[in-house]
Amino acid sequence: MDLDYRKYDMTKFSAFTEQDEKLITEVYDQLSIDYDISVIDIEDSPYEQFSSHDMYPLFIPQICYWVKDRNNNNSFYLFIVSKVGITSRGGRLGRKFDTIQLWGLKKLEEDFGYISINKKTLMDKIAGIFSSFTINFKDHEFKDFYVLGSDQFKAMNFLTPKRKEMIKAFPNENFKLEVRHFILSFGIPDILTVEHAEMISKFLSDI
Repeated sequence: MDLDYRKYDMTKFSAFTEQDEKLITEVYDQLSIDYDISVIDIEDSPYEQFSSHDMYPLFIPQICYWVKDRNNNNSFYLFIVSKVGITSRGGRLGRKFDTIQLWGLKKLEEDFGYISINKKTLMDKIAGIFSSFTINFKDHEFKDFYVLGSDQFKAMNFLTPKRKEMIKAFPNENFKLEVRHFILSFGIPDILTVEHAEMISKFLSDI
């Protein structure tokens, strides 16, 4: 990977440590084996359409990739984001860069309204948490997930048998999936790894 990606915005990329740069390069090189990847400006991605200014207050996009699967021509966007931590000095709260993560967006062909899907934790199941907010699918095969949505029928249309199987088979249970109209957001709220990047990319390509 050409580390001259910093030319896009020196003030943003100066936040990366040498270790971060090494990891970002490793992720880029690994994904380049199966995908065509281009570095683009965040303004040229669907990020602003998806997020209001307070949507992800603890996430700051640093690098945006436009990614195309060579096998099926499906395309999506990946974002290297900085998870922001809060530090206190002299009684004042400030923001500091903590870890880097990877999140993705994909444009959909249909307006599905608002949908949020997460895997239930053991405590969720015991407490019955979210049960009053979950759309009633009457689908026992999908009972380990809670689904929030603005429109039950749109959510049901989104959850085709193929998509349900993909969600159920995703190897990391901490994933976060959200749909806002024509745009799907997907990621793992954990530190960036090559393995996470490969899992997220495959999911976004196939979904």
